[in-house]
Amino acid sequence: MKWLPAKVGAEPKKLAALGGLLAVLLVVFITNRDPGVPEQSAPVSAPSAAPAPLKSLPVRSASAPPSPLPPQRTNAARRDNAAIVDFKPSLKLPEGADVSRIDPSLKLDLLARLQQLPAEGGERSLFEFGTAPKPKEPTPTVAPVKPQPPPGTASAAGPSATPTAPPKPAVAPIPLKFYGYVGDAKGTSKRALFLDGDDIVVAGENDMIRDRYKVIRIGVNSAVIEDTTNKNQQTLPLVEELAG
Repeated sequence: MKWLPAKVGAEPKKLAALGGLLAVLLVVFITNRDPGVPEQSAPVSAPSAAPAPLKSLPVRSASAPPSPLPPQRTNAARRDNAAIVDFKPSLKLPEGADVSRIDPSLKLDLLARLQQLPAEGGERSLFEFGTAPKPKEPTPTVAPVKPQPPPGTASAAGPSATPTAPPKPAVAPIPLKFYGYVGDAKGTSKRALFLDGDDIVVAGENDMIRDRYKVIRIGVNSAVIEDTTNKNQQTLPLVEELAG
């Protein structure tokens, strides 16, 4: 029994190529539909929500200087610290040292010179345990108090007191009273009237009264009199007319 038609059996090469193509398409389809490989879904853009304001964070001003960075340790400092930590004193001689050239005798002269050196830097011994001594308190210096001489007297060792100038005696007032003047019709000459106690004295300018008081100037309401003993001038005002 023949299942293929007569026309189809005439082209076996085409049927073989078609069957191979279908097999390839089936493999590709199965590979793409593998549940182990997740399907890449198209990205869905979700609406972005506005970020909430951060109230607790401090606002940094533009003028504030940046905080300084901690100092970084250099390689040299690290090597120095490593050398200090790794330092281990040893009594062994370095390699290649000639023991026969080492002088084991004590240098007594050097020890004597060392003993003569004064101790500096402190009084505490390195081989005694105990609390450190208290630092010495400076001795307070008290200035000597010199006795002061009583006022009005000069000290024996010191210079003599500066003499003060004696007070000037009070100027005695001139015992004259000016109570008027008389003059000629032309007014060229004036003569003043002075009262000396109970006496009336008439004098003009440049005249002397009692050989002591000189009339310097005669005015309408006053007269200037000079005491020739001390060259003191006083202005005598015009007094009112005496009663009786």
